[in-house]
Amino acid sequence: MKYRLLIVDDEHLLRMTLEGGMSDLGYEVRTAETIGEALRITEEFRPDAVLLDNRLKGETGLDHVEDFRRIDEDIMVILMTAYGSILQAVEAMKRGVSHYVQKPFDLEEVDMVIRRGMEQRNSRRSLEFLKLNTKKLIGVSPEIEAIRHQIRVLADNDNVDLLVVGETGTGKEVVVRTVHELSPRAKMPMVKINCGAIPESLLESELFGYEKGAFTGAAKSKKGLLELADGGMVFLDEVGELPLSMQAKLLTFLEDRRFRRVGGLQDIKVSVRVAAATNRDLEEEVREGRFREDLYYRLNVLQIRIPPLRERPDDVPVLCDYYLKYFNRKFGRKVTGISPEFMEALKRYSWKGNVRELRNVMERCVLFSSGSFLTGKETGISIPAVPEERSESVGSFPMRDLREGPVDLKKELDSFERVYIDRALELSEGNLSRAAQMLGCTRFTLKRRLEGAEDQGGSAAGGQAGVE
Repeated sequence: MKYRLLIVDDEHLLRMTLEGGMSDLGYEVRTAETIGEALRITEEFRPDAVLLDNRLKGETGLDHVEDFRRIDEDIMVILMTAYGSILQAVEAMKRGVSHYVQKPFDLEEVDMVIRRGMEQRNSRRSLEFLKLNTKKLIGVSPEIEAIRHQIRVLADNDNVDLLVVGETGTGKEVVVRTVHELSPRAKMPMVKINCGAIPESLLESELFGYEKGAFTGAAKSKKGLLELADGGMVFLDEVGELPLSMQAKLLTFLEDRRFRRVGGLQDIKVSVRVAAATNRDLEEEVREGRFREDLYYRLNVLQIRIPPLRERPDDVPVLCDYYLKYFNRKFGRKVTGISPEFMEALKRYSWKGNVRELRNVMERCVLFSSGSFLTGKETGISIPAVPEERSESVGSFPMRDLREGPVDLKKELDSFERVYIDRALELSEGNLSRAAQMLGCTRFTLKRRLEGAEDQGGSAAGGQAGVE
């Protein structure tokens, strides 16, 4: 990687000598004679390091270290001086100087100092980015607070299996990883198994491993993913994608945490916590015969449901702020905020891709930003102020004139409710589970409402009460 270096010195010959020498060592170099010029170049050039002379014409370099770091807190400032002292070195470090060199100095020594500093910075950034991606469940809504409480309970009880359900992009893996990292098993591995990505023919050997000679090409024994996770956690991502043949074998394993490698004769016992995640309606999969009922109940010891982002708009500003800072650091930008109009549009947007979609939008906005505020024009995409799902009309509900006499409020509310139920059944083609999901209730609740409508004389919704 070619690092950017700014050299600040008021001696022309020394500037040229340093510029040539550091360029030969592979740096992209700019130079400045004064502090004012150096700060202007820093704003535009964004150097990784500044080689700063302490004694300039009428100025002291040490007094301006904070000015450079105010532009970029990660900038590495190396102070050059011909009159060094221990007290001055201590003061320099207090003010944020990364390294202190006394003239004359060896260019290769400075090169080594800069490269070591860059390695430390890159390692720190990588760790910070890793934490951003894996350890934070972001949000202030009551739904997220409830999930945080469930995570704390699960972290303290590390032998309880869990099932995480939610639409694609809601953050199911973040929840699972957070549970693991807060639990006593955190020092042991969390092995993720994408149940839909491994071919069915290889799934058994990948999960359980195999013995030497178990099949053609098995030249030596191999541990499976379940064995590698011993002591930690197994994360079965998209568990609804598992073929029925593997569901039976997984159920057997879940009963006592024992299995045999392919071609093996010995039982192997492991201590693992099992977490599963899916964006499918497993109850519907069970009814359709695509998922074993006994496996569903075995996995569903404790269920965490992550609501879609459109159901918790209060979390949108928090997520936007989080990703704004994240991508500012990633791309070296200084975007300070989001315009109120754009934020209001983001809060009202339907977010079919949930948090993942919002993350992608923020990444594009920051990447193509040209000002200090995001306005929504940065990406060329359109964020409608009102999502399509919310602008759909489901009927007209004229309010009766209360001056003409009392109304039967229950009857009016029932009529209002039946219009929504009819529309949900129409959109789901009579599927009760999908209709219930649209209405934000359980299948049992919807069925009970339909049966109640039939008892009161029937309706369009009641006429479809038997549709599965």
